[in-house]
Amino acid sequence: MLGIKTRAYTYLTISLFTGALLPVVLAFSTGMDIFEFFMLTYLATIPFALLLVHFAKKGGKVVEYLKNRKMLAVIVLVGFLSYIPIEFIVSYSEHFVTASLTAVVFRTYPLLMLVFLPIVLKERLSKLQLVALLLAFAGLYIALTAGNIMANPFGRIDPYIVLLLAGGALAYAFGSTVGKKYAFDMEAGVFLFNLSLFILFAALFVVGGARGSPISIADLFAILYVSIANNIIGFYMYFSALRVLKTTMVTNFYFLSPFITVLAASLVLGEAIKAYYIVVAALVAVGLVIQKFDTYGGTYAQKQKAVRLTIFDVTSAFINERENAFADAVENGEKVLAVKLHGRHYPLVKEMSGAGEYGMIYTSRDDAFRKESGEFVKDILGAGSDDMAVIKIGTPTECEGFFAHLQDRIDIEEGSLQNNKQY
Repeated sequence: MLGIKTRAYTYLTISLFTGALLPVVLAFSTGMDIFEFFMLTYLATIPFALLLVHFAKKGGKVVEYLKNRKMLAVIVLVGFLSYIPIEFIVSYSEHFVTASLTAVVFRTYPLLMLVFLPIVLKERLSKLQLVALLLAFAGLYIALTAGNIMANPFGRIDPYIVLLLAGGALAYAFGSTVGKKYAFDMEAGVFLFNLSLFILFAALFVVGGARGSPISIADLFAILYVSIANNIIGFYMYFSALRVLKTTMVTNFYFLSPFITVLAASLVLGEAIKAYYIVVAALVAVGLVIQKFDTYGGTYAQKQKAVRLTIFDVTSAFINERENAFADAVENGEKVLAVKLHGRHYPLVKEMSGAGEYGMIYTSRDDAFRKESGEFVKDILGAGSDDMAVIKIGTPTECEGFFAHLQDRIDIEEGSLQNNKQY
């Protein structure tokens, strides 16, 4: 059986290709009424989403979310912010610009996710990540000016379409971070995403006059690709991987997407590969490479400045736990935070855990969860064979308070050892 991280990267690779080919496939359907196209697309998605719910035995979750207004609102919001930008905005934009340019601009969204990390996910944003973000915006400016940086970016119609794509990328980035924060069931979520979007586009189609248009073979292919490959497989695997992997690692991986789209558009649609497309993609790539070597960005942004230990949010490592404290924490929206310590501190941690005044405390050496979960926690922390992860479940304030006490105890313990050596 694949480990958590390997499975997540497999999912991410599949979603990368389904998403990268989406602009090329949507280019086939630009002659059809856009509201009708998406109404039929989401209608076609619903039975496949129901099959996913059935085989995963998640029908009870669907009913539960329909009764929970707050969670239903979150799921609908994530669905709108995720599906509409990558499908509706991309499809509309391809009436005016090429699939290649569409991909180059829209696929800056992984870097734009950095804007929301400190606010939504409480992840630290480092100076290197800010440099990467500026490079992405530089790429957007080059796209706006069609490669001529001295030109007025608002002097022609295409830049407005590019701005629409940039806004869609920003919305998608926000939707992705919200989707990572709230640990709703993905099978149930995918069904509710598509049901709510079918209702929206059916209403828009009716308001627009409900004038149907002939459906060609190319239109039918596009509808089936978007409904099955993208709306079911791609989104399910993308959000499943995003919840597990470090957000910045996902952004690093997704830099490949524009290159796949440009190559596919060239081979299938005969589009020319313009030099400035490559420049824009290269700027994004450089920004992502900078992130790869950044170890500070992405760690948990604790409020208590006195805590000198680096805290990591490892909630994602326990997504697949069942019927234990970690499963309950994920379901209830609690945090699972961790720090890396040398194994010699294990007796101290177990003493504090046994005291009963700090709540639920675990280490990666315990058997309170799946072995693969513990290994993945150590991987997130970059822990070696002599290191261990100290794991705390609770609210961020509770977790930070415990880590502050742990740090004080370590300081006292190491101070005592140092004094003994002197005598």
